[in-house]
Amino acid sequence: MRRKTLLVMGIIAVLFLAFWGLLLHYETHMTIPQGMSGTADYLMTEMGLQFSSMLLALLTIMLAAGTIASDLDTGLVHGILSRPISRLQYVLGKLGGLAVMTIAASTVFYVLFLAIGAVFGLSTITALTLWQLIGGWLLFLTAPLAVLCLTLWGSVRFKTVPNGILMIFIYILGNIGGMVEMVGQLLNSRTINSAGIVISLISPFHVLYVICQNVLLPSANILQNAAQLAGGLTGGGAAPSPWMYLYIALYALAFIALAVHGFAKKDIA
Repeated sequence: MRRKTLLVMGIIAVLFLAFWGLLLHYETHMTIPQGMSGTADYLMTEMGLQFSSMLLALLTIMLAAGTIASDLDTGLVHGILSRPISRLQYVLGKLGGLAVMTIAASTVFYVLFLAIGAVFGLSTITALTLWQLIGGWLLFLTAPLAVLCLTLWGSVRFKTVPNGILMIFIYILGNIGGMVEMVGQLLNSRTINSAGIVISLISPFHVLYVICQNVLLPSANILQNAAQLAGGLTGGGAAPSPWMYLYIALYALAFIALAVHGFAKKDIA
C-alpha cells in the first residue's frame, strides 16, 4: 500500500474517469439524429469499457512487474525467507496480496464507471439487469487477474523493467490477435483467422474482454450488431468457444505453477 506505483495508478484511474465523464457530458449536449441515440450510447459505452479493461490490465502489470524481482534486487527476500516462511508461501502470498488489491481496484473502477454512465443516462447502462451487473463485474475481474498470473511468473524470471515491457507486449499482442481474427472473418480467410486464434492462445486477455462485453453490451438492434461484429477498437467481437474458458483457466494456473517452480529452483544466494 506504500508503493508509489499504487498512487500513480489511482491518479491515472481518476483522470480517465474524469475524461469519461467529460465525454458523456458533451454527448448529452449534442444533437443526435433521431433513431441513432441508442447506437451512440452503445459505441460510447463500448469505447469506455475497452479502454477501462486495457487500463486496468496495464496498471496491474505496473504493480506486479517488480513484486518478486525488486525483492531479489534489493535483497529483501533474504529477510523474508529467514522467517519460518517457505518459498511456496512467499510466492502465493505475493499472488494473494496482489489479487486482493487488483480485485478491490477493479471493483471500485467498475462501480464508478457504471455510476458515471448512469448519471448521464446512458441507455446501455440504465437498462442493465442485476444479473448482468454481477456477471459483468465477475468477468471484468478476470482479465487483470489473468494478467497478474502471467506477470508474477515474469517477475520470477526477469528484472522489473524487462518484465514490464514483455508483459505489455504480450497483452497488446492479444488485441492484435482480435484484429487479425476480424480481418480473417471479413476476408473469409481460414489462414488469417487461424493466425489470429494462435495469437489469442498466446495472449488470451482480449478474449476475456470480449466475454465481458457480450454480457454487458448485448446487441439491441441491427446497427449495434454491426458494431459488435466489427469488434469495436480492437476486433474480435464474436463470442469465444466454450473450450476457451477452460484453456484460459489452465493458462492462468500454469503460470502460477511455473512461478512457484521457478522460484523454488532459483538461486537467491
